[in-house]
Amino acid sequence: MSTPLSDHYKGFEIKVQALRRAKERDEPDDGPRHFDIVVTIAKSAHGESGRAVMFGVPEQVPFDSPVDATRAGIDYARDIIDKKVDGQSVEDL
Repeated sequence: MSTPLSDHYKGFEIKVQALRRAKERDEPDDGPRHFDIVVTIAKSAHGESGRAVMFGVPEQVPFDSPVDATRAGIDYARDIIDKKVDGQSVEDL
């Protein structure tokens, strides 16, 4: 299991966990891989996290590295905070 990476954006704390899926039989060993990405968003208040909400990132194209997958998770969380993702919200935090 990977350690969640974090970021702060517009008063929210974002934690991202990118879990690499097992390689399919027909995939090359050094090729891009699919990741399951989960983001947790919490309202930041003076260095302490409040209540958090977890979101699964929709299926993505394969990534070359866990860093790229994590960046996609951060971008998705920022889009949720900016109200760009239909049906996802952090208004109750």
